[in-house]
Amino acid sequence: MKLSTIASLVTCFFFFQNAAQAQCISGDCRNGTGIYLYPSGAKYIGQFKDGETHGIGTCYYTDGSTYRGEWAHRYPEGHGIKTHEDGRTWEGEWKMGLPIGKDGKIIEDLFDEEEDVATEADIQSGCISGDCENGQGVFAYPDGSKYEGQFKEQKPDGWGTFTYTNGDRYVGSFHAGLKQGKGTFYYADETQTTGEWKEGEYVGNTQIEHGRVGCVEGDCKNGRGTYIFKDGVAKYVGTFSNGQPAGEGVIYYANGERYKGAWAIGSFNGMGTLFLTDGTEVTGFWKDGSYMGKDNPKKEEQPIPVSLSPDDYIAIRKATDMKVWAVIVGISSYNHMQTLKYTDDDAYRMYAFLKSPEGGALADDQMRILIDEDATKEKILATMRETFSKAGENDLVMLYFSGHGLRGSFLPIDFDGANYKLEHEEVNEIFQSSPAKYKLCIADACHSGSLLAMKSGETRNVLEDYYKTLAQANAGTALILSSKSDETSLESSGLRQGVFSHFLIRGLKGEADKDKNKIVSVQELFDYVDENVKAYTVNRQSPVIKGDYDPKMTVSVVR
Repeated sequence: MKLSTIASLVTCFFFFQNAAQAQCISGDCRNGTGIYLYPSGAKYIGQFKDGETHGIGTCYYTDGSTYRGEWAHRYPEGHGIKTHEDGRTWEGEWKMGLPIGKDGKIIEDLFDEEEDVATEADIQSGCISGDCENGQGVFAYPDGSKYEGQFKEQKPDGWGTFTYTNGDRYVGSFHAGLKQGKGTFYYADETQTTGEWKEGEYVGNTQIEHGRVGCVEGDCKNGRGTYIFKDGVAKYVGTFSNGQPAGEGVIYYANGERYKGAWAIGSFNGMGTLFLTDGTEVTGFWKDGSYMGKDNPKKEEQPIPVSLSPDDYIAIRKATDMKVWAVIVGISSYNHMQTLKYTDDDAYRMYAFLKSPEGGALADDQMRILIDEDATKEKILATMRETFSKAGENDLVMLYFSGHGLRGSFLPIDFDGANYKLEHEEVNEIFQSSPAKYKLCIADACHSGSLLAMKSGETRNVLEDYYKTLAQANAGTALILSSKSDETSLESSGLRQGVFSHFLIRGLKGEADKDKNKIVSVQELFDYVDENVKAYTVNRQSPVIKGDYDPKMTVSVVR
């Protein structure tokens, strides 16, 4: 499967107004000229194509600003003029609703540092034609993607076409909002993949030969043979030991991927290459199925014993009064955004990690977890206020969010296409209002994979180390995002999880501990994730860290 688009941190301001019913109030809003009322209350007057704002038009936004100019597929795109409420204007080229400079890059701060007018004021979204509840219709998503086809209970269900913001397109069968059954994925580079899909994942064409599965040729116990896995999802050709792939071999996945290289105990172990269907080749060393990097990982060095200074002892004594307070959010079952698969699992596993000594061994009253229906905007904000207000002046407060995001906001379960965004500004205000000395926010837009299983090992007091080093860092707030605002977050079926999540897990487990002091600092974690995500995705995804944080702030310890 090609590295696929899951979510992108793009689009617009939030309006503190009740949502209006999106509707055509005059003219031809299908293929012609008309007047369209957005869900936010903004109004567009101009040309339409296939139900989308497309051509020449003017939009009057609810913040008092106006855009006049060219549009393409619901976004200001081409030449246009943006007029702010106070009369300031900017004329130039736009792409996907954002102003573009002469160098082709997005202009982030158009007027001044305090006001990011580069963000788009609104986007046409919601059901733009037909019956998008239980029938045939066209639904436009706020991130720029669009679905046209059959619906059941407000989710794609049946036959339809899903068009992604990067130009990719899937035509085929859906169930409960996910690709399910036969279909074809048309990539923007004009290649295509046809076959079977299951719960959103491409499972390809079966590898079953002559109706047989299991060992179909040779010695699959202790020798060389060919083994076809249950349901034909993969075929392995190579050597075996004790009934498991071991030595040298090739596995062919039904989705067109293959891995060739060293094996041990049934998993990729050693030097090998994973060939993805988009032409990407990931070559390097693997351990238990996980990519370890291009270089052969050295044997783990023994840590050099560090004697405690007087300041260390003071920090340890202070740690008895230090706590970590966390709010964990995972959302998958959206109505106005694409359905996600793994976000609830991500949240539960983060919760389990924070209960472990490496994660701080948080007590139940120091953590709140909000999944799907519980994760409304009001409940998230109220839970953050309540939990973070309990923190003391030497404590750490943390928000972990796994779900959809738009530019400048996270999306709670009650996001209706225009309202109820969880603005980054609102999150930051709650962080700043907390008396806690340290603030950490991790947002993963990949929504897949397992998180934060910890290594076993020596029996030193890892909890003591967590709080001791935290006490030595300066105050500040760190925000770690899985990708830049103009990039998409990627997942890899080779890793069987999100790329960002994969390396985040390994970093927190201890691989980010560059100085081998058994402490993972926030800067070490980011540097590790940044380097590995860029390498794995060939620079198609770049994690971001922001804030006035202390680089030495502890995020995990290693035992």
